[in-house]
This record gives sequence, C-alpha cells and structure tokens, in this order.
Amino acid sequence: MADVDVTGSLRELIEREFPIVKERAYLNGAQQGLVPLRTVEAIKAAAEGEMRPDLPSPPYEQTARERLARLIGAQPEEIVFTSNTTHGMNIAVQGIDWRDGDNLVVPYREFPSLSVAMLHLRDRGVDVRRAEFSGAGPTVDDLMRHVDDRTRAVACSSVTWDSGYRMDLDTLGARCAEKGCLLIVDGIQLVGAGKLDVKAARISALSMHGYKWLLAVFGVAALYVAPEALEQIGPTFVGAESIAEGSDIATGEIRWKPNAGRFQAGSVNKIGLSALASSLGLIEEIGIDTIAARNRMLGERLYAGLRSKEKVETISSDDEARRSQIVVFTLGHPERDAEMVEKLDEQGIIICQRTLGLRASPNFYNSEDEIDRLLDALPE
Repeated sequence: MADVDVTGSLRELIEREFPIVKERAYLNGAQQGLVPLRTVEAIKAAAEGEMRPDLPSPPYEQTARERLARLIGAQPEEIVFTSNTTHGMNIAVQGIDWRDGDNLVVPYREFPSLSVAMLHLRDRGVDVRRAEFSGAGPTVDDLMRHVDDRTRAVACSSVTWDSGYRMDLDTLGARCAEKGCLLIVDGIQLVGAGKLDVKAARISALSMHGYKWLLAVFGVAALYVAPEALEQIGPTFVGAESIAEGSDIATGEIRWKPNAGRFQAGSVNKIGLSALASSLGLIEEIGIDTIAARNRMLGERLYAGLRSKEKVETISSDDEARRSQIVVFTLGHPERDAEMVEKLDEQGIIICQRTLGLRASPNFYNSEDEIDRLLDALPE
C-alpha cells in the first residue's frame, strides 16, 4: 500500500480505524498515539480468551515480535518484551560490567527517565558525562568529543522529546563502532513514525514503547539487543524464561539463552501484546515508507507555516535533515503557551505544552487541513 492515495483508500481506512479524526484534530502523537479500532477489538478478543484458559491462545507474542523485527530491520530473536522504555534502557546500561574508570556519554538535556537511568550509574562508580550542546539537539561531534578509550557506551534519544530533533544515528553508530563503545538508543519517538534500520545504524540496544507511534497501549514495550552487544550486556534480572534448553535448575546448571531472550525473566503481557501485534499489522498494511513520508510532509508543512509568523518562535532545528514529525514552537512565554493550548482545545485542536514551548506531533492519520487549522489559530 506504499503508493495508496491519501484521499482514497487510505483516508477511508483512517476514518474507519480512528473515528476521532472526524471530530478533532489530534496532533499529539508524541504524548500518546491513537489506538485503532481493530486493536480495540483485538484487546477485547484477548480479554475474552482469558475466560477459557483451557483453550490455546493465538500467538500474540510471536506475531508482535516478528512484525516489530521487520519494522526496525532486526531478527525476531533479537527482541525481548519489557514493560516500558525506561525498563529496557535499564536492562541495557545496568547489564554492562562496569569497571573503575569507565564512563558513559549522554546529552545533558535528555528525557528525565533516560537521564535518571544513566545518572544512577554514578552509584556504581561510572563517570556519567553529560554532553552540552547549542540549538535544538546534539550533533554527533557534540557527543563524540566526550568519548575516550574508557567510554563503554553512548546513550541518547532517537528523536528528542522537547524539540523534535532527530539524531543522526547512522553517523553516530559508525563513530561509536570505531571507538569500540556501545550505542544505546531510546527509540520511543521514532519507531513507528519514521524509518529505522538498527543494523545500518549499528545500534547496540534500542528501547521502545507501544503507546506512542506504535499505536498500541501502555505497559507493552520492547528492547532490541544486537548479537555482538551480548558480549558486553549481560542479564541482570533473570528467571525461568532467561535460561536455555539444557539447563538443569535442580542441579544448578544454568545457561542463558543465546539471544535477547536471556533478558526476559518471566511471563509477558499477553493482552498488551495482542494490542501491539494488531497495531503493527496496521502499520505493515499501510507501509512504513508511506507513514514516514506523510509524517515528514506534515511536519515540514507545519514548520514552514510557523516560520512565516512573526509572533511565533520555532524551537525545532533549522536543519531539515535533523527535523522530525515533532515540531516545537513558542509564543514567547509559558503562560501564553498554556493559554494557547486551552484555546486550541476549545477549537478541537489537540497539542501540548512542554518545557521549551508548544509541541505539535502529527501522525499519518492527520491531514494537511488539520495542520492549516492549527496555523490559522495561531497569532500572526
């Protein structure tokens, strides 16, 4: 469906799967994505299935893992399901065998949950280096100038939450590989909204959550771990699901699974995975190429319109290559921004306020008309 006409079959699919688009301009995917109707039905079916535990369940976990692997260019066995993005980031960084004198590099203005997970490593004697930068987000050079021969990992967001800045992951991954350090990425604001190939970007670990651009629900997330990173990232929290065939708990002979499965301690969220599998099916049906292209077009339309308004300051990067579907701007004062959120809500336009200003984050289910409605509602 990569070449589907948005005014035709794709528009019909959007209106069927996301009824809210007929009533409101929901431009807030970076806070929480819309759950499609088919996924609501899938959740209902999975919940009803729990009334009959004597009957076999559909392969929600396998389906979700295979579809997510295809989306990010990974293999299914390289993915383990978690409870949220922060959970996955903690698995990755706490699993490193840190030694005295080791350091980790992270941008100084990161999402709080990512920052906390990294700063906590100081309790283990890790030198957590916070890379400062100017503008909307850090360049590769901003991060790499803090890397030395004792750097074990660089950690960052794929797309920043407060400016929509998209990291140059391909270049950063190559530079980290040259230095022999891991690249650990928070992918929550990219996966499902834009294209990503974890192999091409040489990402060591990528954590993501289902409730934003993957159109699923809270509490179902995933962690990708590259096979070559398993030598440096070991299991921390373990259980019966972590061990390989041939282990003998009775005799104490334990062997970890040879892939990301070693990080799965116990049972998974079956109902949550039914939602993720269903929504990933919709993303595959439309095609990530189509989704990424539409999101880029919508984001650029909004960015261009904002730049033409004298009373609006754009926060997002002026470098087109570093912009994403998340566009941040301000009217110059937090109180004016807060008032604008309320005013827009009264007009049926949903965006949000964040630390640097107002954040609009359209997804493929939005239209050009909705972008124009937002622009028309803002002061000239």
